[in-house]
Amino acid sequence: MSRFLTYFALVLAFICAVPALAFDVSVKANVDNAQVFVGDMFNYEIQVTAPENAIVDLPSFVGNLGSFEVKEMKNEKVTEGMPKGSARFVWLATLNTFVSGDFLIAPQQVQAVVGSDTVKVNTDPVAVKVSMRTTGEETDILEAEDPLDDPRLPQWLFILLIVLGVIVLVVLGWFLHKKFAKVGAAPRLPPYEEAVLALKELRQKNYLAEGNQGDYFMALGFITRRYVERRFEVDILDATVVELKQRMAHVAGLPQAYKESMVTLAVETEPVKFAKMKLEGERCRFWDEWADRLLEDTKPTPEEEQAKKDALKAAIRDVKAERKKKK
Repeated sequence: MSRFLTYFALVLAFICAVPALAFDVSVKANVDNAQVFVGDMFNYEIQVTAPENAIVDLPSFVGNLGSFEVKEMKNEKVTEGMPKGSARFVWLATLNTFVSGDFLIAPQQVQAVVGSDTVKVNTDPVAVKVSMRTTGEETDILEAEDPLDDPRLPQWLFILLIVLGVIVLVVLGWFLHKKFAKVGAAPRLPPYEEAVLALKELRQKNYLAEGNQGDYFMALGFITRRYVERRFEVDILDATVVELKQRMAHVAGLPQAYKESMVTLAVETEPVKFAKMKLEGERCRFWDEWADRLLEDTKPTPEEEQAKKDALKAAIRDVKAERKKKK
């Protein structure tokens, strides 16, 4: 009986251990120069070895990596020279900084997915020493002669002229405001019509045909965010990717699929807009057509339009009535 219990425990332990052995992933991080001078650029590389069919999610950030500025990012998948069925996924960032000192690039998380199995691993921290180009022992240049007489206007007169100039500008601005106040600003188009016109103008610039994906996705992201912000009354125009994900979850009236795809668009195109990376042509066409679907699937219904017109008419009547009372 005790032998049976022992076999049963071994089998149970094996079954519990199988998910952890789904597939092997190894990760390595390094820099090509661990000691640099202020302003020098150097490369920070992450290499991930995983099954060839794995979907590897490498760290994605724009602007800064800790104390370093990210000048450029590249990634590639290498199968040549690798064991059959495996591949090396390489992430390369070009960094620099203008601050001296001893720094540590924090561990970066890498996620690999094969089917329903997911493995998450972290890189080791990488040390970088940044040195000044001078020794700090240099002395200032001493004055060789007495200072020359300053031929410029006296300081009090210079300040007086600045004050008079500011007064003239204020008066001029007040006069122009009074003169053109009645003209008013041009009426703003409704969100749907504004977005349709903006997309038409964007496509006329032929950014994608010219290979200028950065400007195209910069404009596309602005147009779609502005449309959702105005259409559903949510503050997302200047949101970061993390803020966008949080705020989109609370947008009332927008289908869940579009909430998720708004975040996906931001994540996919950040490296395109800021790190000069490229998307495949098929993916570019997908996002171009997605923008049209977003507008058509969420445009206001006739009932909504009529309700807005009624509310506007009521507001105008209230304003007119208030003016009559004042008279």
